[in-house]
Amino acid sequence: MPPNLSALGSLFYRLLKRSNVAIGSQNETSAKQVISVSPRSENIRLAAKMVFDHNIEGWVCNRIPDMVRFFDQLHEAQNIHGDIVEIGIHHGKLFFIMSSAARDNEKCIAVDLFEEQSLNIDKSGNGSYSHFSHYIETLFPHLKSKISAIHRDSISISLNQASNILSTDRVRLFSIDGGHTKHHVVNDMSLAQELVVSGGIILLDDFIGPHWLGVTEGFFQFMEKHNRRLAPFMFFENKLFITTFSEHSALLSATRAFIESQYGDEIHHRWRTIEICGFNALGCA
Repeated sequence: MPPNLSALGSLFYRLLKRSNVAIGSQNETSAKQVISVSPRSENIRLAAKMVFDHNIEGWVCNRIPDMVRFFDQLHEAQNIHGDIVEIGIHHGKLFFIMSSAARDNEKCIAVDLFEEQSLNIDKSGNGSYSHFSHYIETLFPHLKSKISAIHRDSISISLNQASNILSTDRVRLFSIDGGHTKHHVVNDMSLAQELVVSGGIILLDDFIGPHWLGVTEGFFQFMEKHNRRLAPFMFFENKLFITTFSEHSALLSATRAFIESQYGDEIHHRWRTIEICGFNALGCA
């Protein structure tokens, strides 16, 4: 049975109350107590520090780890289980942060061309398995048993093959940062739609990016022609965050409460409610 997320907004307010954080509080220490509900919160924080300290290449702005920790907290509170998947690894910067949210029985699946760069037709990224595997061995050996690497172009994965090729049919965190052509994005969004669990989170990189218009075009084409259960709820730090339709409203409310508790008055002058494909979403300037 899908988890009941209808009370996510009130859940987050209860978590705030438990941690003695007033909505809009500037108290950074208390606000961070809220994000520590998940037992993996410290793992995610340390992984983020590791990838930034060691200059692992990738495209992760400095607040994305906060959001990963927050989503993992909600999944923990609502007993949402599923694997971690990223299409488009580059050297693993975001992948290692996301993988640090995995429970003991959850897999971490990396899909990339890696050294087959002749198939990288739009030259988006430059994946390297030698770099990726080096970081696993030297910085994240504790994740090694959970990680599997799929060396292929994601557009070659059909919907009826996806669960077999990726060895998963339940994903709770799914990052899409592979080929930036319209066709890749439509394909990768379709794969994510079939695999993500109710209340799971999809992160689409370079949405509305001026250098990668295929991402935006592909997203809107997917939403118009192929979408049946996904809804965007936030655009933040170059990524569009998407969840499942029935959980959209509650997750939007919970995310807004988290942002206000974590970043204080910023919610009133950098953020606003926007509309994407008919869905309300949070947007940050």
